Parts: sequence; C-alpha cells; structure tokens
Amino acid sequence: MTPEGPQPSMIWLFFSPSGRIGRLPFFLSWLFWFLIGGFMVTRMVANEGDQTMLALWTLAFVVSSLVSLPSIAMLAIKRLHDIGYPGPLSLCLFIPVLSPIVFLALCLWSGTPGPNEFGAHSDEPGP
Repeated sequence: MTPEGPQPSMIWLFFSPSGRIGRLPFFLSWLFWFLIGGFMVTRMVANEGDQTMLALWTLAFVVSSLVSLPSIAMLAIKRLHDIGYPGPLSLCLFIPVLSPIVFLALCLWSGTPGPNEFGAHSDEPGP
C-alpha cells in the first residue's frame, strides 16, 4: 500500500517552498551547497594560470551560485514553516549582518511537535 499525498524528493527538498523540514536536513542541505561552492572556488584558485580553465570554473561557480540561492531560500522557508513562522522571514538570511545569526537559529531551534498550519509532519511536503 502506498502512502497518500505528495512524497518527499530531492526536487521538493531543494526547490519547493511547501512543507516542513527538520534541523538535520536543513543543515545537511546547506552543507551540500557550501561544499559545492568551496569545490568551485578551489578549482578556480588551482587554475589561476590557465585562463581558459579559470573562465570555465568561474562560469561553473556563477551557475552553481544562481542555482543555490533560490534553493537556500526554499530550505529556509521550509525550516521556518517547521518552527511555525511564515516563509518571508527567510529574507533575513540575505542580510549580511543577520545571516549568521538567522542560520544558527534555524539550525538550533527545534520545530513544532505535531502538525501545524504548514504541514502534518517535518520532512514532508505540505498541503
């Protein structure tokens, strides 16, 4: 028997604002994007002497940045939903002075136990 309702997927995790996610998936998703960006930067530094390779790695870095920014916003929205707050507060992550504080709060603040207005359970799509 298959469960009813939408099922979690990688597309939902990274690119959908609906539902809720817990602290661990939020942190691991951020870590994923951090490692992707770090890898791109190390490749750029390693290829400083080769202009063609530097240009290609710079392009890859720009593309990964453009993909990761909306993904980070969607992750923050779902994490805020788990805590019980509305998604627009995720914009605080893009204010340089507040960003580290908000990130730590989202990583450490436990979610609402049981259902809330954004979904029945953590780590699954919402209504």
